[in-house]
Amino acid sequence: MKKISKRKSSNFKIGVGITSVTIISFLVFAFFKVAKILKRRTGMVADYDKRNEIWEKVAGNSKNLKIEKMNVKRVGNKLFQHAKFDYAIANKKYKDAEKIIDTFTYMHEIAGGYEEETFEDEPYIIPYLASQTGAVVETSEVCASDMAVVILPGGGFGYKSMDGRNDEGKDVAIKLQKNGINAFVLHYRSNPYEYPIPQLDLQRAIKYIKYHAKDYKINPQKIVIMGFSAGGFMVGCHINKFKGNDFFPENYKLDKIDKVDDSVAAAAMIYPAVTLKHNVPMLFAMFDADEVRDKEKREKILEQYDLKKYLLRSKEVPQFIAWGTRDVMVGKKGIQDYIKEAKGIGVEVKEVIAKGQEHGFEQKYYMDDLIKWLKYL
Repeated sequence: MKKISKRKSSNFKIGVGITSVTIISFLVFAFFKVAKILKRRTGMVADYDKRNEIWEKVAGNSKNLKIEKMNVKRVGNKLFQHAKFDYAIANKKYKDAEKIIDTFTYMHEIAGGYEEETFEDEPYIIPYLASQTGAVVETSEVCASDMAVVILPGGGFGYKSMDGRNDEGKDVAIKLQKNGINAFVLHYRSNPYEYPIPQLDLQRAIKYIKYHAKDYKINPQKIVIMGFSAGGFMVGCHINKFKGNDFFPENYKLDKIDKVDDSVAAAAMIYPAVTLKHNVPMLFAMFDADEVRDKEKREKILEQYDLKKYLLRSKEVPQFIAWGTRDVMVGKKGIQDYIKEAKGIGVEVKEVIAKGQEHGFEQKYYMDDLIKWLKYL
């Protein structure tokens, strides 16, 4: 029998130890993640019947089946797949997470009934107008406002949190509405749609609301965009990289709404990703898988979407940024670097630090500051 050297035996034990620690770490992460999901989930899109579809002919859609473009494992528990998805995308190192991401997207969004089997989804906004609420306004600081806030829920581009939860959608909109501020929750397209499709939906929502400003009784010059996590990334992308640019598909014919200005009065980002360098595997939810696997192309994408490089384009846009000191999902360094760079070139930034808070912290850590900030815009 061949003897195993002490060094090889030691290395084997170390390898087993590392693997065990990784498995235990994931199981602990999965337990707390599932508990949080169960606490927040509702199983439906709140006020879906009140939605306004924002496109006449949706740019970037087709009759093709999504499953033909996806790498899906068709078995498994949805909650467990959700935990695997979150665990996979929170990583600075490259990992081929296509199957994990696509499987979760398919199980949650498509099989869950929130999205179509084909690339024929209809992006929409759900309005919460201050003029329509019968509730007593909570404060006189922001009352009878003609401002509008477009809310973008997060979801790592694998799903939208408003698909089954309210904490980054309706709950935020209702709080603003009760403070006299009009709010619109945006349901945008995500995986397997590729960038810049999600940004097209945000741009279109801004233009749609401006076009219908009289109907909504809002001032088109007072539109604020607000995003959570991946939604925060979209907000940062709009003001720094995409605003004012035409990135429609070649075969798309512009309509009257497309010709409306897409500028915004301000931007709010709550525990946002402002770079993709802390979430490298998440690229599989945003871009072509073959490009992500190509190291040179992947590095190019990471550099192109490091938003602090484009801050001069958003210098005149006031920004509200709230982040948690224990956020390991998007990481705090990227946010800190972005804020430092923004302040350094004269961007008006209101920074709110949620001490001891992880990714996805509650309203109480930022909402009062947000309301006061909106008052002074």
